[in-house]
Order: sequence, then C-alpha cells, then structure tokens
Amino acid sequence: YTIFKLLPDFYQQKRRENVGECFISGTPGNFYGRLFPNNHIDFFHSSYSVHWLSQAPKDLTKNAEPLNKGDIYFSKTSPPFSRFEELTLDGLMVLTFLGRETTNFNTTQGVIGMVLKEMVKEGLVEEEKLDLFDFPAYYPTVEEVKQLIEEEGSFTLQTIKTFKMGWDANLEEDIVDDVVDSKMRGEFIAKYIRAVYEPLFIAEFGENIMDELFSRYAKMITELIEIETLEFINIVLFVTKNS
Repeated sequence: YTIFKLLPDFYQQKRRENVGECFISGTPGNFYGRLFPNNHIDFFHSSYSVHWLSQAPKDLTKNAEPLNKGDIYFSKTSPPFSRFEELTLDGLMVLTFLGRETTNFNTTQGVIGMVLKEMVKEGLVEEEKLDLFDFPAYYPTVEEVKQLIEEEGSFTLQTIKTFKMGWDANLEEDIVDDVVDSKMRGEFIAKYIRAVYEPLFIAEFGENIMDELFSRYAKMITELIEIETLEFINIVLFVTKNS
C-alpha cells in the first residue's frame, strides 16, 4: 500500500530525468509461494527479501523443548526458495540479500537477543517467551548459497559477490553540523531497527517493554561500536534458468 502511494512522486521524478515509460503492477500473494504462470517472466530481481522466512524451521523444536533456547536467531537451517517455473527458458534472476561470512558474528537481531537475556535475568521478560521466540530470518554464507543452487539444479550461477555496509550507513548524510560519535551512531541504529522490527517483538513480548528494550539496545550498540566494526554482509547473485 505504501509503495503505491509513492508512485505519483516516482513518476514525476522519472519524467524530470527523461526516463522512458515504466509500468508497475501489484500481484496478489506473497513471494513465499507462486505468483505468476509458468514460463511467464523474463527477469526477476529481489532486493533484501529472500533472507526473510515465512516460518521458523520445523526442527527448531523437539519434544516441546526449543532447540534455540535462550536465543532469538537461528543460523543452521534455511528453507528452499525458487521462482524456476515462472521464469521463461533462459530467464534471468538477480537476488540481493543479507548473508554472513562466519557463524561467529554479530547481527542486529543477535544484539537484541543479548538485551532480552539481560532483561530476563532482571525479571523484566519471561524466560519462556524468549526461549520460544525465533526471529524469522536466515543469513547464509556464500558457500551455502552455491551449494543450494548446485543441489537444487534449476539454475546456473553466473556471478556471486559480496559487499559490506555499516549498520550506521547513511547517518552522516543526515548530519550537517554535529560531530558523529558512538552514542549518536548507536541511537541512529536503534531507531531504524525499532521501526522495522518492533511489531514482531510487540506480538511476542508486549508493548510495555519496547522503550526499555530499545533504550538498552542503543546503549549496547554504542558499546560494541567502540570495540568492533558493525557491518552487514550483502550477497548479490546472478543466475540463469536451466533448460
């Protein structure tokens, strides 16, 4: 809905840039399932979508005991995702999504998990709620992506690259006179992370703890910035459909 509200401004901008005609349509459904008929689309591009999961993997619980106990992010299982049937023969697909380089790395969600653990110890969050909550995202390594494409067999990998982007990217574009320090960076990261993820946490933990949660989150981010570089690992790949 928000995207379509922005379309008039988008079209005006393209007219000023003397760009050719651009046609936009909305398709009912979601990218976890089928959207188009067979052999219908020549080119797919997905930007920062495929690392989101429709549900937590089924093997995260065993005998009613959460295997991801004490954490909100899982890093060992990824569900399949394919638009093979909808692409035309020799169709192209370009995907951009978040990934990782190692299993030992900080994520924005992982830091929130650390804050929630602190709040559990202080009695501000129920331990059972933390144990049963799993953040619906998965960040693969390049090796995992290559292996999945090869094993699935529907596509040929043409190119795959990674690039890094700081958690506080674009902050300095909004700052004119102020000196950017760690505290400002931590608060900036906390604000946009809250804007994106807060509804998920409200549904599980309730609205009452949100101010405290993200205040502590900003403080922890500020501390982490002093000792390490916080960066997103972005994966970009280009595949063609096999005949």
